[in-house]
Amino acid sequence: LAYYFLGEDLNTGGNMNLLRVVLSFGQFMFILAPAIVLAILRGDRLKETFRLNSPGIAVFLLSLLGIIIIQPFLQAFVYFQNELIFSIPGSELVKSLKDLFDSLEETTMGLVKAGSLPEFLMVLFVIAVTPAISEEFLFRGLVFYNFEKAMSPAPAMFFAGSLFALFHFHPFNLVPLVILGIYLTFVTYESNSIYTAIACHFVNNFISAGAVYIYGTESFGSESMSSDDKIYYAVAGVASAIAFWILLKLISRISASKKKAADTGGQ
Repeated sequence: LAYYFLGEDLNTGGNMNLLRVVLSFGQFMFILAPAIVLAILRGDRLKETFRLNSPGIAVFLLSLLGIIIIQPFLQAFVYFQNELIFSIPGSELVKSLKDLFDSLEETTMGLVKAGSLPEFLMVLFVIAVTPAISEEFLFRGLVFYNFEKAMSPAPAMFFAGSLFALFHFHPFNLVPLVILGIYLTFVTYESNSIYTAIACHFVNNFISAGAVYIYGTESFGSESMSSDDKIYYAVAGVASAIAFWILLKLISRISASKKKAADTGGQ
């Protein structure tokens, strides 16, 4: 609708900023507001549904570190996944689908690109702040809360995270999005605070927006990479995954200790 009403000439600063404002407003109006209204209509307690609690500082900081540590693995996974898919004979149809999604991303890249620091701050509000708040209230708030009512925490995290990935509708980034979605749900559960997920979501999108602002792209893998570069990319991805797994265990341990201490103190 924004593209339709603003016309095709979106490259002018005024139109692009207006489009950013419209998209940001749309997320608050059609994602955040319905999640809150639905919770109210159901008679749920907002603080409980959305986990509006202060997180413990240790788990909060480790969660932020985790979203940074996992980036090399996510980048490497997408690169080698695509290289594998396109090396399979008869993958022309998949390649055409990938080109379609790449062209759609290129069309919307103007939303992320910024020519000045003030414009970059506007981009951050639209790309990082708005979805971090709106999407977290929906997926880590309303959706996860209701999944928890029907199943144990682990599958609830998986389904809430998977819905988050499907919502973004990018088949070639599906696995990284599922990992991010599950991780954001995990840190929400372990910290018992949606603010942890909001902060992590913001940092994740800030990294992407910052990479586009500085380097002109959010992906550092390219088809022209040498064999040595590919080895470095793979090693960095594996090291990232191992460090991330260790961090998950550490977060779980700290969270469990805190809950045990709270239960002991309450007796």
